[in-house]
Amino acid sequence: MKRILFRLLLLAIGLAILEGGSWLLLAASPQLQGRMQTAAAGEDPGARGRAQGRIGHLLPAGGFLEEVIHPYFGYSVIPPAQALVGPLSLDALGFPNGGPFEREHPPNSVVIGIFGGSVAAYFAKFGGVQAIWEQLKTLPAFAGKRLVVLTGAHIGMKQPQSLMALSYLQALGVDFDVVILLDGFNEVVNAPFDLVPAGVFPFFPSLWNQRVANLELDTTMRSRIGELAYLKERRADGMAHLLASPLRYSQTVELLWALYDRNLETTIEAKRVELDTHKSDAQRDYTATGPQWPHGSDDALSADLAAFWFETSLQMRALTEAKGAHFFHFLQPNQHVPGSKPMDNAEQAVAIRGGEAFAPYATRGYRFLRERGAQLAAQGVHFHDLTQLFAETTEPIYIDNIGHLGGKGNEMMAAAMAAQIAKDLAGTAP
Repeated sequence: MKRILFRLLLLAIGLAILEGGSWLLLAASPQLQGRMQTAAAGEDPGARGRAQGRIGHLLPAGGFLEEVIHPYFGYSVIPPAQALVGPLSLDALGFPNGGPFEREHPPNSVVIGIFGGSVAAYFAKFGGVQAIWEQLKTLPAFAGKRLVVLTGAHIGMKQPQSLMALSYLQALGVDFDVVILLDGFNEVVNAPFDLVPAGVFPFFPSLWNQRVANLELDTTMRSRIGELAYLKERRADGMAHLLASPLRYSQTVELLWALYDRNLETTIEAKRVELDTHKSDAQRDYTATGPQWPHGSDDALSADLAAFWFETSLQMRALTEAKGAHFFHFLQPNQHVPGSKPMDNAEQAVAIRGGEAFAPYATRGYRFLRERGAQLAAQGVHFHDLTQLFAETTEPIYIDNIGHLGGKGNEMMAAAMAAQIAKDLAGTAP
């Protein structure tokens, strides 16, 4: 018995020394220590690994919107599980925070639909349409009615996606009273920034060649995709089993796991680079690129993009007015339009710096958009150029170098839009 106890004591001392040594190694390397701590807090590195490589968007407040190919307007969002239970909604159709779906016009209500990219989507999400309604509901035509907001806008969308989304929703039976299009930036920036350099048709959805990469039938591509998926799942499953085990409290086990996980992460990243390289070399078929567009110079491409935007606006007006509704088109403000907003150094650090790669496309493109916008107005479209909305505003408005607005900017934009819509309606009922 004494011999057994002595051996157990030696084993305990050995384990204590091993645990102490592991603790010291972890303490000397916060990166290794942080892997288990992060997972224990609910941020599974394996889950993050599965998210990497997806096409979608990380949200400012957390979370990830994963996008999938859509047969009619390019791509849509995979809705949350709760959106797929119960009555059909615009969320279930792939529009985040889209609102209810009703085949017949809701009684005693005004249905306002908003379309465009992320500026329009965030404007709707954070109450911009409701702010417009606060002014419109005082008009005789809207008195006593309730507001229904339907959002057909989404991050990254550019024409003709808004046109296709409106047509699709109308064909499904959605009955709008007012359709608002708030766009411009994506229409002239996304094509020269990410499509044309990759040899993709400029009127395809943004990142189209990457979105269809998994449709590639090349055996090498499929093999690499499968290998990468297997490694991600193995990493996630290993972490899940470890977190469910009492061994998670062992410093030695944590050290061994961290070394293994770091090695696996490096392997996954290397496999991803191999996959991306193969995509760049092999993904040049019609599925990914579409036809070639003879755009010529940068100015010529910007002019073509603005002309396309002009035609899609006319089409959206025609679709809207054919149903007896009202169409309003607003060119969204953007800090890269010369003279559009005074900025101090602090706001420039947020709104200008870091945007050198795409800012020239916005500056050039907006010149053509404003010219085409004037032609829209001349043809009877309720079009309004908001690019000078902040020309006298010295306080910070933009929250990034793309053109997204903070609370103050959205409030000012809602007020300007409401005033123009009220003026255009001139007392007519929807």
